[in-house]
Amino acid sequence: MASFKNGYQGVSWLKRQWPWWTAGLLTASAEIINFLFLPLGHPKHKFIGVTSGMARMLASVETTLFGKSLIATKPDYQPAIQWVIIGALIAAFVLAWLEGEFRIWARYPKKSLMFVALGAFMFAWGTRVAGGCTLHHLLGGFAAMNLKSWVVMLFATIGALIGFVILKNLNLSQYFKSQETKWYVVQAKHLGWVDGLTADERVDEPAWLRYFLYAFMVIILLVILYNAVAGNTYAIKMGWADSLEKTKIYGGMLIGKNIPDIIMLILIGALLGTSVAKTGFGTECGLINPELGREVEKGDRFAADRWRIPFSLRTVFLSYQPFAALSLHLFLVSLVIFIAWAGFGIMEGHHWATEAFAENYVGPGGAEFHKVGTAIRENTTLTMDIFGGLLLGLGTIFMIGCEFRNYGRTGLLYITGLLIWPFFYLGYLPYTLARDFWDGLMASGHYAPTTFVPALIAPRSPAIQIIIYALYVAFWGYMFWWAMKRGARNLKVKPGDLFRMSSEDMYLERLKQLKAEGRLEEIAQLEKELYEIAEKK
Repeated sequence: MASFKNGYQGVSWLKRQWPWWTAGLLTASAEIINFLFLPLGHPKHKFIGVTSGMARMLASVETTLFGKSLIATKPDYQPAIQWVIIGALIAAFVLAWLEGEFRIWARYPKKSLMFVALGAFMFAWGTRVAGGCTLHHLLGGFAAMNLKSWVVMLFATIGALIGFVILKNLNLSQYFKSQETKWYVVQAKHLGWVDGLTADERVDEPAWLRYFLYAFMVIILLVILYNAVAGNTYAIKMGWADSLEKTKIYGGMLIGKNIPDIIMLILIGALLGTSVAKTGFGTECGLINPELGREVEKGDRFAADRWRIPFSLRTVFLSYQPFAALSLHLFLVSLVIFIAWAGFGIMEGHHWATEAFAENYVGPGGAEFHKVGTAIRENTTLTMDIFGGLLLGLGTIFMIGCEFRNYGRTGLLYITGLLIWPFFYLGYLPYTLARDFWDGLMASGHYAPTTFVPALIAPRSPAIQIIIYALYVAFWGYMFWWAMKRGARNLKVKPGDLFRMSSEDMYLERLKQLKAEGRLEEIAQLEKELYEIAEKK
């Protein structure tokens, strides 16, 4: 049979996808900058959170266009601008332009798009009841040894696996990939492989939908630009502030004293957007990679029959590179937070403690630790974290990527990335329209005396706390190296080779080996079977 031709021959590094470890380095750099420096001169020492900012930004669009809001129902959700998201969109868009490959050509059937919309709704709802998105909990809370984040992400992993089972049973898991690269997908289409589905013009994607979403995004971005210059007086109208200078949106306006912080926020977003645009990285890939990686190790036939995922995704999972990128991120971020805490007494700002626990707390960062906490956080109900985590996991799989991955995909002009925006808005409403109900549930039962795991284990021993955290940092360093070694073994390359191989490089290397082993025809038949299954209505 015909072989795949390498579409990267003679192409510069800027026009090709990058190795997965670069995603871990980029996202870690974004997290570290946010933790150490923002706001400039008066850092809050918190990890990145974008979902509340997204809600406030959509509230600014609502109030500007209609003079009322279903999101800005209380002062903390008043209109604002989330420049991190804008940075991610800009970076992904510019990189796609430099590559000469916007993903406008990638097509998805109506049923798949319906699940993307449902996933965006569920994910946005989950962020509110879980107190943050997967970016917040996994890339930030995990590194900070935050108990709440551990619980949320454990159930997000379960939700993601359930989501995969649902998509498989509905014959949609064939569309789940880390990234779409046209030269590879087009060749797969000509060979009749399932990887070519998204380049098939016969896919029944509604023709009007993309134009509607373009118009929707243009309106949002124009309103945000207007608000960045003119501000938004909705908070004054509601009595939450007596002047524009005291509104939340004022801190995001393009005025002199805000410019340095805005530039830094855009840089953070650009690092996140670049990681998505150049690798396809998302938290959902790293989350489920260990589970599905072991499944693919049992054989292509086994994994294809069980999950119906295409050759490209099986190869990515077999390489363990999404998990390697996640592990590298967690190692670098946890190392910086550990040094800040153990060496300089800087406590990560999302930790909290009850008053009774705080009285007995001794250790690095103790003074700052005591100041943190709200009534809801001190009594956050475990059941809400479980519920929110399940929603997050289901949402990431249904919408083919986590929240920040889809901001990057928006910039790449994937229709799935564009589609999440209106349904994120709808997903916030169950919470914002019934704040007292949901806040009451979150504050209805005791959860733990503190979210900081080392302090929970050894509240009276700073030395033991430091040892626990140091071992945790070392664990993620080891997991990065373990993932690189295991992936290299599975792909039959050297670990060092994975530092230069993108996803597409891994596809071609594996195809070459399959051909040498005389198994290429077997794989080709399997991919054609998956294509035929996907075509069945």
